[in-house]
Amino acid sequence: MHFNYFSLFLAMILFIGCQNSSGNNFLATAVVEGTAVRVAAQTGGYILNVCVEEGKDVELGQIIAVVDTEKLIYQLQQIEAGLEGVMVQRQINLNTVERATLDYEHIKRKYKRYQDLYKKNSASEQVLDDLKQAYDAAQTLLENAQQSSKVVGSKQKGLEAQRKLLQRQIKDATIIAPLSGTVTTKYFEVGETIPTGAAVVEIIDLGKMWTKVYVSELLLPKVQAGQRVEIRIDGIDQTLAGNIGWISPRAEFTPKNILTEESRTSLVYAVKVNIDNPDRILKHGMPVEVVLIFD
Repeated sequence: MHFNYFSLFLAMILFIGCQNSSGNNFLATAVVEGTAVRVAAQTGGYILNVCVEEGKDVELGQIIAVVDTEKLIYQLQQIEAGLEGVMVQRQINLNTVERATLDYEHIKRKYKRYQDLYKKNSASEQVLDDLKQAYDAAQTLLENAQQSSKVVGSKQKGLEAQRKLLQRQIKDATIIAPLSGTVTTKYFEVGETIPTGAAVVEIIDLGKMWTKVYVSELLLPKVQAGQRVEIRIDGIDQTLAGNIGWISPRAEFTPKNILTEESRTSLVYAVKVNIDNPDRILKHGMPVEVVLIFD
């Protein structure tokens, strides 16, 4: 979230100069902020198109910019070709395992039968030794076939993971708005190369605004989270609804450049006010009067 320190400083100065309280309400002047989001490129590369302009509104899911994916598509084709080869190899290995399993089970039964015959002196030791060697060889062949099948299976999983990654990178090359709002800054233009993770634009959500006011220790017991707030705008005969979203648990001193010794030593508590702005009457950085209603 982008934080405007100048606006915060101005809000505190306006609070000091303009706050007023009575038994039923608290009035302060503050500066409203919108939730600012820097929309980053998850896939870096050459920018083919930028579809928005500064100062224009965008909707959730709207295309903001498009990054070239030609190289990524070539890489994806290589991975898919490799997967085709692995699938063929895996089928061959499965057939080999199946055949080796049949041979092993056959020689195992025969070897066991001759062991019983040998114990009854009905089979020679040489025949038994030959069967033992055949049994060991069949077991080794089966184990090797099973290991080869596992290796091919692991390779297939690795290629499938690479395919999913490339598919995601190609999808992310079309950068979409994660929220509805107003484009305040555009950082890249068509033809430039954007690094992965760099911000393409900044969008401010004007539908949900917020501001901060600062109340004294004496008024703090009257302030509660969820408490209703009125927002008054200069020059507009209309008030907006707000509510207290957060109260700082820690006191802080008012800014240095104040006018009286009394205010220089006073402690205040920050109070965040959330404001519904469905018609986008409020703009980022606009000064307003915040009225806390004490019932």
